[in-house]
Amino acid sequence: MKSKIILYLSVIALALQISCKSTKNITMFQDMQKENFANVMLNQPPIHVIKPFDNLYVNILTLDQNVNGLFNPSMSGSAANSNTAYTYGTPAGQHINGYRITQEGIITLPILGEINLMNLTLEEAQKKIKTKAEEYLKEPTVHVKLLNYKVEILGEVVSPNQYYNYEGTFNILEAIAVANGITLYADLKNVIVTRKEGDKINSYKVNLTNDSFYDSEVYYLQPNDIIYIPPTRLKKRSSNNSTFSIILSTITTIIAIFAVTK
Repeated sequence: MKSKIILYLSVIALALQISCKSTKNITMFQDMQKENFANVMLNQPPIHVIKPFDNLYVNILTLDQNVNGLFNPSMSGSAANSNTAYTYGTPAGQHINGYRITQEGIITLPILGEINLMNLTLEEAQKKIKTKAEEYLKEPTVHVKLLNYKVEILGEVVSPNQYYNYEGTFNILEAIAVANGITLYADLKNVIVTRKEGDKINSYKVNLTNDSFYDSEVYYLQPNDIIYIPPTRLKKRSSNNSTFSIILSTITTIIAIFAVTK
């Protein structure tokens, strides 16, 4: 009788340890098949328009290195772009050396003064600054980039953190990739993307287990988006199972010792 009890308890403990772990919620692209994968249509990437408190990289270059230093004080030196990585390679460097847009949409540049860039795209802003620079320079080259394109990815990813993007577009899959992928307990059916839109903060649910997320308005991320990948029920169950397994293993050991010594 005692041996049967020991056997039953051992089986229960083992079952809890190796309880079935469904991969249903952690496998991406479940609905995609080879024959229809090519038919998935992507939305067009959003075009960023300049908003108050954006932080911009502005670079104005000519053939005269001395003149370049006047228009780009943070990059002065023997070559106007020789220390770009050092100057803008960290969030602190970007904050100090970038050009912040005021609440009224104004940027203030050396020599050129104040320029209103409100609601312009980066390309439009580049053309407007170039037109202003041509009042002082002959055939200047102007580059404008967004420095504050950052997103946060939280929850069940290997490396949750805040990540910067300098490529112009950034989608939710790329965000997961830079966070080193998902954990075993990621619930990909209920991913949440939080986005500030005007005076409101809106949340969008995304299902990454099928191709529907390609049509989502949050497939392409925008600056300051927050992605949260929640845990599955399996994580809580696994934690409980570990506790139960330890208890049952202890009980089994005690019963086994008792049976042997009696």
